[in-house]
Amino acid sequence: MKAVLVVLTNPASTEAEVAYNDWYTNIHVPDVLAVPGYVAATRYKAFDGWQVFDQKYLTLYELDVRNLEHLQEISDEHMRRIADDEMRRSPDSVMDRATMRALYYVEEAPRHVGPNTQLRVPNSVFMAYSSPTDPELEAAFHTWYEETHLPEILSLPGFLAAQRFAATNINMVKQPWVTEHQFLAIYEHNASDLDSYNASFAHIVSGIKSGDIHMSDVITSNNPAPAYARISERITQQ
Repeated sequence: MKAVLVVLTNPASTEAEVAYNDWYTNIHVPDVLAVPGYVAATRYKAFDGWQVFDQKYLTLYELDVRNLEHLQEISDEHMRRIADDEMRRSPDSVMDRATMRALYYVEEAPRHVGPNTQLRVPNSVFMAYSSPTDPELEAAFHTWYEETHLPEILSLPGFLAAQRFAATNINMVKQPWVTEHQFLAIYEHNASDLDSYNASFAHIVSGIKSGDIHMSDVITSNNPAPAYARISERITQQ
C-alpha cells in the first residue's frame, strides 16, 4: 500500500532560506529516506498567490507500507532517530520548528494517469483537500471523484496524473493539522512557473462555469487547494 507523509515547513527567516533549503534537501531528506519504509521524497515551494497555509514549503515523502500498523512503526522509528540524534537536526536559526506540520496519508484509490503524461517527475503539484458533505454520502463522493472529476481534470492541458489519499491519525509532530478535511487529491502538473500554472488552472474555472466540468453537491465547497512548484529532484533511497 502506498502512503505519503505531507510535511509543511518554513525557514526561520528570509535570511536563513538558502541555508534552510541546503540543509533540508542535502541533509535532512537523505536522513529520513534511510528509515526503512520510505521510498522517495520531492520538495516543493508554494506558487505566489497559492500559499493557502502558513507554511511556504512542502515535502512529499513516498512510503511503501503493509498496513496502518506498519506505517505507525515507520513513524515511530523516524521519531526515535530524531530523539537519539541519529538524524542531523537543523540549527534553530535555520528552520522554524514551531510552524512545522506533518501528517501521514494512505492511498484511497489507484493513481490516475492522464493522456498528456510524459514527465516522470511533475514540475508542480496541486493539493486538493476535501470531504463529503455528509458522512452518508461518502460512497457517492468517492464515485464522483474517481469516475467523473479526476478524468475531467486530467483531460485538461497541463494536468498529468492524480491520486487520492485518506488522512490517518498518525501526526508526526503532534500539532493540529492544517485542515480537518479527510481526503487529499494530489494532482501532478507540468507547469514550472506561475504564469503557466495560472493559465492551465483557468481551464478548470471556465470548465466549471460552462458545465464541461461536472461538480457535485456531495463535495464540500471552498476547500483548501494550494499549488507548489518543484524545487528538488525526486530523491530516492540510497
